[in-house]
Amino acid sequence: MLLLTLAIPVILGNSAIGQTASRLIASSNWANNGAIFTPVDSTYYSYSSGRGGDLQVGHILKYDNATMWNYLGDTAYSNGWYYIQTFDANNNITSRISQYWDGTAWVLYSKVLYTYNSSNQVTTMILQSWGGSTWVPVSQNVYTYNSAGKLVVDQYQTWNSLTMTFDASSQKTYYYDVSGNLVNETDQAYVMSTPVYTNQWAYTYSSTNQLLTTTYNVWDGSTWDPMTMLTNTYDSSGNMTNTLSQLYDAGTSTWVNNTLHIYSGFTASHKPTIDILQNWDGTGTGTWVNDMRFTYTYNSFDQLTSSMGESWNVVGVFEFALGDPLARYYYNTYTPGVSEVKAIANNGGDAKVYPVPAQNMLNVDLKWDNAQATDITMMDATGKTVRHWNTPAATEFHTSVSVDGLSEGVYFLKITGAQGQIAKQIVVAH
Repeated sequence: MLLLTLAIPVILGNSAIGQTASRLIASSNWANNGAIFTPVDSTYYSYSSGRGGDLQVGHILKYDNATMWNYLGDTAYSNGWYYIQTFDANNNITSRISQYWDGTAWVLYSKVLYTYNSSNQVTTMILQSWGGSTWVPVSQNVYTYNSAGKLVVDQYQTWNSLTMTFDASSQKTYYYDVSGNLVNETDQAYVMSTPVYTNQWAYTYSSTNQLLTTTYNVWDGSTWDPMTMLTNTYDSSGNMTNTLSQLYDAGTSTWVNNTLHIYSGFTASHKPTIDILQNWDGTGTGTWVNDMRFTYTYNSFDQLTSSMGESWNVVGVFEFALGDPLARYYYNTYTPGVSEVKAIANNGGDAKVYPVPAQNMLNVDLKWDNAQATDITMMDATGKTVRHWNTPAATEFHTSVSVDGLSEGVYFLKITGAQGQIAKQIVVAH
């Protein structure tokens, strides 16, 4: 449900995008089966009107539609989730509808509605579920901001079907220092209409506003009890080199080591390409033991293009093992606010192409409004034809084509019939 449950702080603030930007168009996940990486799922995003987005903090995925496929067995993908977003005149997301595949058709599942203030900051987020014939309210988040435009209260309210109103259930309050750094998040639950403390996150920073510590505390009825703490360290270039996780031992009133991330191979914007995860072995004198090594790659826009994990084995080396993860992300460039020739266009029918990204085979499910023969051309980003085939006259047709031998990257399908034309954008990844 990643697409539906985007973190609220991400959608609350927009980041400036240059005249030429890069947006996420597909993502895919693999898992190691003990010998090779096999697909788990893939998601494809389509945009219009020059909108974009990516996974970077502060950015929003402003897609029109997103389709997620789940991988079944060794050869087939199955429909999983389908998402539709709408926008206002300022390109703010006004609604997001999710649907799931029941084996034969897409079924409505949930809807999220957003409202905004004059500064384009979201003020309410209303969650609804599909009741079979109408949308049923579930919950509402109400956001308030200070004079500096910082989020100060996020109140969560649940729908009361008896009074037909939203009732306050919990709220999170945010506090900032004079530099605008978030220094505290405090959670409260409403008990008999009275807010009661529950959880707290406290943050400290360096003189250059680098995040140093994050401490998680739990309210015991009279005071805050520390539970966990993250401590970051940096080198002289401003790269975060370590993140230490510790658990609080109430019996000895001390912090006990838990895990350690060691970062290296930094990009010009301080992003690591290597992340080694270690676990603390508290037996004997206590030592750090390697657990997994993550490798990251980025494109020229500093966007994450791949993430791969390797386990530490008993021999003492990093080696792929059962369950190790692999994720890949694919992008194309666009100009914000300007529609593109490459945007998907349908005329006289529709086509579904999957999986996205395609690894070995690409499937095309074609449906015309009227029966007709079809000519299908696959072109690379330069316009060169790399695959071409024809289909007989029909209103519906399924075909598969091998993409083995094609270079990884973005491709385009031009589907032409006597009475209509369809264009699709796809991604190939081996």
